[in-house]
Amino acid sequence: MKIKKFILSIVIIISLITPLIYSFTFFNGFAGQIKPTDYPADWYETNNFLNEDKQDFKVLFFPWHQYMSFSWIKNRDKTIANPARHFFDKETISGTNVEFGKIYRQDNSPDQLYIDSLLNERNNITDFGELISILNIKYIILTKESDYKKYFFLFNQTDLELVKETGTLYVFKNRHEVTKIYQTDDISNIGAEKAVLGYEKINPVKYRLEDNVSRKYVVFTEPYSEDWKLDGRVPIKAYGVINAYEVESNNKEIVFDRFYRINLPSYIISLITFVALIVLYFGIGKKTLK
Repeated sequence: MKIKKFILSIVIIISLITPLIYSFTFFNGFAGQIKPTDYPADWYETNNFLNEDKQDFKVLFFPWHQYMSFSWIKNRDKTIANPARHFFDKETISGTNVEFGKIYRQDNSPDQLYIDSLLNERNNITDFGELISILNIKYIILTKESDYKKYFFLFNQTDLELVKETGTLYVFKNRHEVTKIYQTDDISNIGAEKAVLGYEKINPVKYRLEDNVSRKYVVFTEPYSEDWKLDGRVPIKAYGVINAYEVESNNKEIVFDRFYRINLPSYIISLITFVALIVLYFGIGKKTLK
């Protein structure tokens, strides 16, 4: 029995060590190609600045690239995946356009395509703030990296205000009112009159309306998806980008239906399977030792 236990221990040790042998460069930054880098101090400063605004809003990050070079990266190759949406506490929209060879983008989500279309017309736009307000974007961050000078059209907008400049960042504030959920009578004209709706955020996939609706449509500013349902009703597209619902009596909850229908059951099944494998593994181990 001692021999079997010894052999089992050796097998486990070899199984754990083998991957480390084949990937030993992981421990020296892949032969010095990758080095740990902290974000610039003004990124933390800007994050704190945004957090002081307690409203539920989004941030738009430029330049509009999924991969770009940052001068403060210590690697030999300074090109990395855009880290903005992972760094800033406020929900941040950054480019997911891979720009690899002939492939410009693979993510065709409505908000990404919408920002693409606005940038294509950047030289003809002076109301960029209003145009992005439908996505609940209150601030724009432009980092002084890569081709950032192509985004200086932001300085010419009548409805954007430069509220902060640091060593590596510009921060613009949208002068238009933004909100997660609102009501309106017109979902084809961005400039149509809107009225803010009070709501409670139960969790990231469930919102409860608190105000009575008096207009024709309830508009929810997440990128359009048939899974965002108001009391079980599939949305229609507002402005071709976000979700809208024709008003009915007693409008109550907007829920991302897919999470409860597919994602959550999948997580539960995965957890049960993982626990079962652990139990099975240790059960077999005990029998082997005997």
